Amino acid sequence: MIKGVVFDFDGTLVDSMKLVFEALNVILRRKGLPEIEAGLLGGMAGLPVRDIISGKMHLSEDDLREIERDVFGAYLEFCKSSCQLLPSVENTLKGLKSMGLKLGVLTTTPRKPLESVVKRFALQGYFDIMLAMEDAKSKPNPDGLEQIIREFGISKDECLYVGDSPIDVLTGKAAGVKTIAVTTGITTLEQLKEKAPDAIITDLQQLLTYIK
Repeated sequence: MIKGVVFDFDGTLVDSMKLVFEALNVILRRKGLPEIEAGLLGGMAGLPVRDIISGKMHLSEDDLREIERDVFGAYLEFCKSSCQLLPSVENTLKGLKSMGLKLGVLTTTPRKPLESVVKRFALQGYFDIMLAMEDAKSKPNPDGLEQIIREFGISKDECLYVGDSPIDVLTGKAAGVKTIAVTTGITTLEQLKEKAPDAIITDLQQLLTYIK
């Protein structure tokens, strides 16, 4: 029986992946660096920005930190005014809470923009725990997911991890948790299928039927 659900954030709950992609490439262009292709970002979504960049080019730690800071600065400004929840998110969260489930977030988004978006959409009351980039080792390392499960006080077979990227699927598998992939990010269906999640859904509300 499922007693807890942990969500990725960008591309799973919030429609922000295109913004991250565009902001990253704007900043890379300004520095005269090669852009990141959509296919590469789709396959690596869920990793820290610096890891995505390092997958294509070699830069100093200082340069990586500066680019990552600029990307999330643009993200924060966007989220203050323009970013939106993905379809069915609030109804799904309400449905899960009405079923008595524990809910959490595990993301590589820094805490400041994470909390900004959560506050903007009044989502604080839905989540029992939120781990941001500063709080746990980067996915697909399972430590963050395992920490949340421990704090939920449930077993791994009573938990689901829901995300929009191959990295999310790998994180769930590494933790020994059933993983649901949702096709609301910029990852292609083929990229998700390659990692063999336990299920693939096209709208978060389908999660309610899956749990029942």
